[in-house]
Amino acid sequence: MIKRLLEMYECGSITGYQVMMDCLQMLDPDNPDLVLSDLPEEILDEMLKYARRYDPRRPHSASLIPPAEDQVRTAERWISSRRSRSTKPVNL
Repeated sequence: MIKRLLEMYECGSITGYQVMMDCLQMLDPDNPDLVLSDLPEEILDEMLKYARRYDPRRPHSASLIPPAEDQVRTAERWISSRRSRSTKPVNL
């Protein structure tokens, strides 16, 4: 499913925002790698921005089912952790 979403995104059929929302809604908080590990950086960037402004108390659009708070928080931790590991200096 993720592969198909990315193909649709790459050919311009859907937006990065749509990929992000679909992926958040599919995310299993117990195994976020299944959804997040193959996403391009631009989608992860958008997801992290979304997570940082996410407020479960805020009203949502009637046409969009928002991801659950645990899905959003798991994605935020996963992305932040991945980025902190990749930016740590290597001691020689």
